[in-house]
Order: sequence, then C-alpha cells, then structure tokens
Amino acid sequence: MRVNYELINTLEDYYQAKRNKHALAIKVILDNPRGFHDHDAIYEAVESQLKLLVESNDYLEGLAYVREYAEA
Repeated sequence: MRVNYELINTLEDYYQAKRNKHALAIKVILDNPRGFHDHDAIYEAVESQLKLLVESNDYLEGLAYVREYAEA
C-alpha cells in the first residue's frame, strides 16, 4: 500500500510550528511580566499557552504513530 507522506509531513510541520509559537509566547510572558496586573494573570497566561503547546505535541505524537503504523 502506497502512503502519501506529504500530508503527514505537512501536518507535522504545522504542529511543530504551533508548538514553537506557544513556547515563544510563554517565553515572552516570562520575559515581560510587567504586562500583567498580578501574578495570577501571569500564571493563567502561561497555563493557557502551555495547554495549547501540549495539544500540539499530542498531535505530533499521534502523527508519529500514524507514520509508524503506515510503515508496518
């Protein structure tokens, strides 16, 4: 069975970019805490970005499984 890896590769690139975007957002929040009115707002902002980062990472793990399954 011939597998179209172009779609898998494109999705991997997409989710890697999203993961990097959220990691950068966390770095910006931590580097510029003065933009938040209190500590709770900083924690909430980091947590929000972290959830999105983890979600992207979960998709990457799923795609790795699909790639492995397709090659078997």
